Amino acid sequence: MEEKITKLIIGTISDTELRELQEWMQDPDNRAMVQERLAEAQDVNLAFLDDDVDQAFRDTMKQIRQTEQPGKRKGLHWFKYGVAAVLIVGLSFLLQQFYFENDHPIPLPEGAITLDLGDGRIQVLQPGESKVVKDNQDEMIVRLEEEGLDYSGAYSGEELVYNTLNVPNGKTIQVILSDGSKVNLNAGSSLRYPVNFSASESREVFLTGEAYFSVAKNKEKAFLVHTQGVEVKVYGTAFNVSSYKENEDVEVVLIEGAVGLQKEGGKQEDEVRLIPGQRGAYNSTDKNIQVDEVNTGIYTAWLKGELIFRDQTFNQILKKLERNYNIDIQNNNEELGREKFNASFGKVGIEEVLEYFNETHAINYSIDNNKVIIN
Repeated sequence: MEEKITKLIIGTISDTELRELQEWMQDPDNRAMVQERLAEAQDVNLAFLDDDVDQAFRDTMKQIRQTEQPGKRKGLHWFKYGVAAVLIVGLSFLLQQFYFENDHPIPLPEGAITLDLGDGRIQVLQPGESKVVKDNQDEMIVRLEEEGLDYSGAYSGEELVYNTLNVPNGKTIQVILSDGSKVNLNAGSSLRYPVNFSASESREVFLTGEAYFSVAKNKEKAFLVHTQGVEVKVYGTAFNVSSYKENEDVEVVLIEGAVGLQKEGGKQEDEVRLIPGQRGAYNSTDKNIQVDEVNTGIYTAWLKGELIFRDQTFNQILKKLERNYNIDIQNNNEELGREKFNASFGKVGIEEVLEYFNETHAINYSIDNNKVIIN
């Protein structure tokens, strides 16, 4: 069975071997063992492996035979070297994409950017990694480069196939959609979109969180962003959308071009048009859209790794800090949480941000690992 799992990892397993492996995985002890080995595999030394898949497989099996010794738990070394092989050939964490029942999934690495391919597979995206992701027919879906994901060369099938890009707290990423539109996703956000847009219908994507869009112009096919009860209709433009679930408002800030906002399912005549420099805010409680003039740089500062707060409560600021730095913050000072602040920060650590508030408001805080407590 060790050889079958190694073949699974590097993509050389046959249909017959796959069925045998699936049956073996029904045993909870086997499933638990693989899950444990997956967690242990992160520190494996990859230096001895070549980039060639066949050579990687031969080296992996050689290590299996050499390292299996009486008294050791069976499977430790073959799994480690199997994962090493898959990392080298660009198929890391393949076990997490297949062959587990939905009620017994292997947990994904904490804090990882993931790409849900819509066919049961989930890709874990590593910063600086370069690889090509293909579908089950060996057609290219997306190319992963250092800058982010690029769908411009994606295979064009007859049916719409959706991918979902999930960005955890503390991370950002850019994706180039099949039409050339660019989307920068902020921390704690997700975007669902088709691998290839329909040739005859509008271009539609679904956002949770925050993203900056630079949309490729196409007069024949409108670009629609669906988010938290709001539909943003784009006419070839650049704009920022902030739509985190914990926020009462969905905010759309227009940088250039033109966009229209309306409630999902609303009438065309109810659409609210924005011009550059305006913000449209949809309130989830009263279902109204308010428009005002804003400094757009405040809303796009995150693209440069900066944080700008204007007239925001301390609790609102803390929520953004949690997303930006991937930390937990517990504020025990209710009165302070309601106070409003103006502040700006460049690319600095969380300690410098907290020290600023300590100097201006003498806050009492402590840091324990990944948690900040404010009293």
